[in-house]
Amino acid sequence: MKTGTVFLLVVFITLGMEMVCSQRPSRGSQRSGICPEVPKGVFGICAELCAGDRSCPRGMKCCSNGCGHVCEYPVFRKRGNDDGVVTIMEG
Repeated sequence: MKTGTVFLLVVFITLGMEMVCSQRPSRGSQRSGICPEVPKGVFGICAELCAGDRSCPRGMKCCSNGCGHVCEYPVFRKRGNDDGVVTIMEG
């Protein structure tokens, strides 16, 4: 009886690990640019509306909104003449 319980527990743990690993975005799925910063104290909807950049429309990234993840246009950073950082939005 104990052997069957241990076997069943191992099966459930293995299935859980398989599900977690399959939902993780792969390395090749990252799109260029970075996600816009979420202002302090701001929280978006607590829903997972994307699971990696490839689940978003072309030109968008899967970004945290302070609670869940949503598709947003990325931010690109470029060095300016005064060595400051200039933020360029694509959209």
